[in-house]
Amino acid sequence: MGAITVLRPLALGMATGMRSQLGLAALAVAMSRGGKKKGKKGRGFSSMVQGQVLSSPLVRKSLVATAATELVADKLPSTPSRLNRGPLLARLALGGLAGGLLGWSDERGLGRAVAGAALGAAGAGLGAYGGYHLRAALDQRTNLPDRYWALAEDLTAVSLAAFAVAVTDDADTEPAVAALHEREQVFAG
Repeated sequence: MGAITVLRPLALGMATGMRSQLGLAALAVAMSRGGKKKGKKGRGFSSMVQGQVLSSPLVRKSLVATAATELVADKLPSTPSRLNRGPLLARLALGGLAGGLLGWSDERGLGRAVAGAALGAAGAGLGAYGGYHLRAALDQRTNLPDRYWALAEDLTAVSLAAFAVAVTDDADTEPAVAALHEREQVFAG
């Protein structure tokens, strides 16, 4: 497994830990915009998840709406802590789901999906705890109101999700394939 293969579900999970709805919304937007490589035909469960569920206009709009609502609701004083048992478990589950779907959408087998789910859940834990504690520390140590740190956290979460769905695992394999082609030419010539 290359670095990009590990970083993508971890980043998507971290985004989900910071903003619970963001990981699935990012996947849905990416799938509806042709997140798969052109010319690659999906099959089985992976194709169903991409073609019928995540790229469905209704599902995409619903996920984007809930993510946008959460970005606003996070700033409200009545919003419970993400580290409470219920919200934390939901973030871990959603991070695992997003990471697993990301791994499965690459069509590299069940093992990749399971690894993606584990990395997504771990990333969600890191995002939830890290985001909360970093924001609290910055709020205490600066004269800036918490809403500015909340906006910075929003930007970080959106950036992590965008990275996870924009970068492909091909970045891990392309240098290796190029090196093999070079070796073949050396031995053939």
